[in-house]
Amino acid sequence: MRRIAQQGFLKWAAIAACALAPVLASAAFPVKPITLVVPFPPGGGNDQIGRLVGEHLATELKVPVVIENKGGAGGNIGTGLVARAAPDGYTIVIASNQVVINTSLYADVGFDLHKDLRPVSMIADVQFLLVSNPATGLKQASDIIARAKNGEMINHGTPGNGTPQHLSAELFSALAQAPLTHVPYRGSGPAIADVLGGHIELAFATLPAVAPHVRAHKLTAIAVTGKSRSPLLPEVPTLAESGVKGYESSTWYGLLAPAQTPDDVIQVYAQALDRIVNSQAFRDQLGELGYETRYLAPDAMKQVMASDEAKWAEIIKNVGIKVE
Repeated sequence: MRRIAQQGFLKWAAIAACALAPVLASAAFPVKPITLVVPFPPGGGNDQIGRLVGEHLATELKVPVVIENKGGAGGNIGTGLVARAAPDGYTIVIASNQVVINTSLYADVGFDLHKDLRPVSMIADVQFLLVSNPATGLKQASDIIARAKNGEMINHGTPGNGTPQHLSAELFSALAQAPLTHVPYRGSGPAIADVLGGHIELAFATLPAVAPHVRAHKLTAIAVTGKSRSPLLPEVPTLAESGVKGYESSTWYGLLAPAQTPDDVIQVYAQALDRIVNSQAFRDQLGELGYETRYLAPDAMKQVMASDEAKWAEIIKNVGIKVE
């Protein structure tokens, strides 16, 4: 009987040890370098914010954070690598709202956003600024709306089909009932250059990209696209203030991890990022780049992702946007 009892005890001890092993492992997280995948080439918003967050995470978590740029297919390649990575918290990705746009834009992104990935935290946000060439005489949203409704062809440039800038313009057209003509470019730089050169009339561009041209009076700032005015250009109204009721568009940035990453590992990240994003040092560094902090815990980020996915899916469907 004693031997049977001992065998039973050992059996249950083994089961308990197996059950506790992931908990104990994640309780010590992290104990080795973390890989932060940037699913776009160096130089863009994902890369800027990813590198800045990586530096602060390395200090906060006391392990190296290695940045790996894995660009291609609108961010799908790098994001897919993380979706298929080991769910141990050591491989994460910096994502923008392009990740939810892509679910409607591509027939197959190579992973299931809802089943293969989970939100870690949202960390930053950047508004777009609607700008015009001063020679056009387009100074307010009402000028654009009046001339577009009168049948005038007004061109706007974007970094390409299905980008947040493109969808922001299509949302404007839908809500204002003012058709604009889309001119896709290979990147924001060429689009902004053609507005500066007077080859096209408008662009929806990120604030950091065009604010210097506005200050130099080379571009006219018509309106920002977010819920509230930007600290960078507080004198510029929002599109909602300018008469386009219900308008709101911006690009957010946050971290995603493989779906089966343990809850307590996600909490380690969420708590660290809460401290980072709400620190004055991080706010100042983001502000210098033209971004604003926007911390959201995992569940809140998940809700924003779902809302944005539905919003942009409707625009993509109604306009018939396709990637080339």
